[in-house]
Formats: sequence, C-alpha cells, structure tokens
Amino acid sequence: MRPSAISPGSWPRWVRAFVFGAVFGVIGYGVGAWLARIAPGGLGPTDMDLRWSDGLAMLVGLALVAGSLWAMYVSLNADRLGRMYNLDGPASSDETALARFQALVMAFSGVILTLPVVFSMAGVNPVLGLSAIGLLLVLHTVMNVRIYRQADELLRRAVIEAAAVTFFAGQLVLFLWAAAERLGAAPAITAWDIYAVLIALYLGCSVWISVRRGLA
Repeated sequence: MRPSAISPGSWPRWVRAFVFGAVFGVIGYGVGAWLARIAPGGLGPTDMDLRWSDGLAMLVGLALVAGSLWAMYVSLNADRLGRMYNLDGPASSDETALARFQALVMAFSGVILTLPVVFSMAGVNPVLGLSAIGLLLVLHTVMNVRIYRQADELLRRAVIEAAAVTFFAGQLVLFLWAAAERLGAAPAITAWDIYAVLIALYLGCSVWISVRRGLA
C-alpha cells in the first residue's frame, strides 16, 4: 500500500523541519505574549518570587516537552524509528502508534510539572489550580498505566530500574541534606524543592538507563 500523500512521513525533510520550526515559533510567541501580558515591565526571579526549584522544575518540564517533540519527529519515519529502537527493520504501525503515545505522555508530564509554577505566577486560585492539577494527574496516571501494559519487557525493566536508582540515590541525597539542615549547615527546603530534585534525578536516570539499554 502506498503511503498517503498527506502523511507527514511522506513529506520531504525540509518540509518537516519547517513544520516543526513553525510549531516551536508559535509556542515561543505564545509564551512571550503571555509573559508580556502578566509583567509588562519585565520579569525577574525576585519580582516573581521564584525559587531555585521553580527554575529547575521549568527546565525539566521544557526538556520533557522538547524530548517529546523529537520523539514525535522520529516516529514520522518508520525506518528511523526502527533504527532508534534497534529493530530488525522498519517499525510497525503498532510500534509507531505506541512511540507517538509515549511522546504525548512525555509532553503531558512536562506540562503538568510546570503548572504549579505557572499557576502561582498567574495568580490562579489555589483550590482551583490544585483541583485542575489533580484531575490532570488522574488522566496522566491512566496514560502511564496504558503505556506500561503495552510496553515490552525491555522497556518495563528500564522503567523499574530507573525508579529503583532514583529511589536509592534520592534518599541518599535527601538524608545528607536533612542531616546538614539539622546541624545548621544548610538552609531548610520545601516539599517542592525535594520533588524538583527527585524529578530531575529521575529524568537523568531514565536517559542514562535508556542509552545503556539501547532504547535511545
């Protein structure tokens, strides 16, 4: 069966690059317009009451979104997707669909991670903002369960291994900081600070394990 003429996988490389560039441009313009509206005089960490953990969370969130866009781009070509996953040949339609769904969940993860900071900056009602985040987390959990059930054993083991490494490394870092804080050698941190560090650590562990197992 011949691929459809309107299928992204059949577009020339320069057309696909242009489309992705346009998407990034629209996103950048929208973010810039929103920032200009909420802070006409410019923004600074002091003006927004931002913590270092807010910057870390935003950085990780943007990294997840950027990674999802790259994964989506790779999935537009079955041969390229097959090479990325070390398959014997081009990726099948089911494998392509799963890869795109994983990319969607990755982007969704990045968006959810940035929402507490964005809602705080925008002055959203705390109850309303927390309710919205809670509903999105329920949907996010359902999507993650679907990925785990559809994934092969190699991907499942990679997920479990990344979680285990993050847990042991995270509790070690947390204990050292807690001990330093108790001894008066380090400032107190918040639950948000801890979570930002853990999610950054998990992202790093996931990338390292994926590369080591040939999944990226």
